[in-house]
Amino acid sequence: MGDDWKITRGLTLNLGLTWTYYGQPANLFNDLTTKRESNPATAFWNPALPLSIRTDPRIDTPTNSFGPSIGFAWSPQGGGRLMGNGRTVIRGGYRLLYDPPFYNIYLNVANAAPQVFLQSFTGVPAAAFPLQAVPTGPNVRTQLASSLQTGVFDPRTQNQTTIAPNFKPDIVHSWSLGVERELTKNSAVEARYVGNHAERLFQSVDGNPFIADLQASFPNLVPPGVTPCPATQQIGPGAGTDVGRVTCGNGVIRQRTNTGFSNYNGVQVEYRANNLMKQLTLRTGYTYSRTLDNVSEIFSTGVAGNTVAFPQNPVQPDRGEYSFSGLDYPHTWSLLVSEQLPFFKEQHGFTGHVLGGWGLSANYFLQSGQRYTPSQVTGLAAATATGDFYDNAFLGAFVGTDTARPFLGNLSAPDTSVGIFGGDACALFAVTGTEAICSAGLANQLLSVNAINQTGPDGTPVLVTNNQVRFIMNGGTAQSIFGTPFGNMQRNVAQDAISNIANVSVSKLFRLNERASFEFRTSFVNVLNHPNYTSVDPFVEDAGANPKAPFNGFGDPTVSNNVPGAINFPVSASRRVIFGGTLRF
Repeated sequence: MGDDWKITRGLTLNLGLTWTYYGQPANLFNDLTTKRESNPATAFWNPALPLSIRTDPRIDTPTNSFGPSIGFAWSPQGGGRLMGNGRTVIRGGYRLLYDPPFYNIYLNVANAAPQVFLQSFTGVPAAAFPLQAVPTGPNVRTQLASSLQTGVFDPRTQNQTTIAPNFKPDIVHSWSLGVERELTKNSAVEARYVGNHAERLFQSVDGNPFIADLQASFPNLVPPGVTPCPATQQIGPGAGTDVGRVTCGNGVIRQRTNTGFSNYNGVQVEYRANNLMKQLTLRTGYTYSRTLDNVSEIFSTGVAGNTVAFPQNPVQPDRGEYSFSGLDYPHTWSLLVSEQLPFFKEQHGFTGHVLGGWGLSANYFLQSGQRYTPSQVTGLAAATATGDFYDNAFLGAFVGTDTARPFLGNLSAPDTSVGIFGGDACALFAVTGTEAICSAGLANQLLSVNAINQTGPDGTPVLVTNNQVRFIMNGGTAQSIFGTPFGNMQRNVAQDAISNIANVSVSKLFRLNERASFEFRTSFVNVLNHPNYTSVDPFVEDAGANPKAPFNGFGDPTVSNNVPGAINFPVSASRRVIFGGTLRF
């Protein structure tokens, strides 16, 4: 609820207070699993296990989500030319609001243990279950009977997706302060500062990370008091899925938490003019802003936006992740023009019908490119590290690629320049020791990935320095040189191509009689035919436009599918002309 208070002739104050209640949908999982597991005839899991292990937990429902708000509008009535004698308005306000968790968070819980059996067979285990000649339901169930037995298994041996025990709606503090000045009867200009700070944002994390190797090799990277589960204290059926992890009794868990946070600050300037000379509408605005966060989404996009959703250090989802948001667009400018030509509006006679009723409208949009995180798709960091620092079981179950980021070379180097140490290059390109890179004894030398991709690993290695490349691939050799398994490159330091779009529309209105008219419109979409690419290849392995690489060009938004097998990042529609008509009566 809220209300306006007229304090003086020129000052209005608004005070409000809301109470938000979203319930706790996750408790439906507790109700379902508790009812099922309490009945031996319907139970999925081993009845010898405690009910708390065989069911989803019950979570408290937040009931104190109060959101105050305050706002004001002040129009000084004096002040002469400076304040405009009522032609200037100063506005400002603050609001606290809440946003509930969305459907996919609960859907992932519903599709995981202990709600359901969720087992995957790959590699050697999968060979024991060949495709049936007649792959009908009964035949497949018979084949997989040993893995579908009720009353036998422990849900902790299967990959689980959970939500944090104190899971709540997120919180957003927002504020603004602006000044609007009337220039003429039909035009005004406004400048605003807008900001917000969000807390308890939703984040995907490793809910029970493997830390034994990390603590042994890099104890400074493990928070104080966090210790790996010893083999002597493992809990469960003896599979050892908890050994070396943070918590004994739990296996591999993807968890959704409220550990995300963000900050936005922006300056917005806008000019508005309506019905100038009884025919022209004009609106233009520019925004300069910065958006920072430690995660931009719970899912990975694999390209720009939220390239990798999971933190590279599984036990520190906040520190080291705070950087540019995938939603950060520093510069945005827009222009809107609409003109109704004043000639022969009544369309009398032949000349009036030909020359009257014409209209022209156009808009232009120019914006910074979307941010992305240069990443590694081959799993080089985990494969060549001296220990399991990233929780390989978790990566295989939920991520599918490296969470470790590359190391930073020189931000002034070319955008797409990538280096790799010789030892890591041997592992990445499967060099056997007879080719140039390995035989030259270059294990600790930095080489150009761009050159390797252009000439192949048998070509002459091109030595580079840290200052000549923007990014350095994260592998075992690089980790030994930098003294850490985690890359020092921040999230979303790179940007893809700008958006540059202009649209024009020409219309002609035909008055048929006093109550009927027909409007014919021709629209030119992207009239200047600027390329506007939908995304970018974020994987540093592809630097140098290797024809054999799946994306054909790290950091190059112009890549196309002109190479067989390459994946195309298409541009938005090229120039298009659209015709249409509207009959009104």
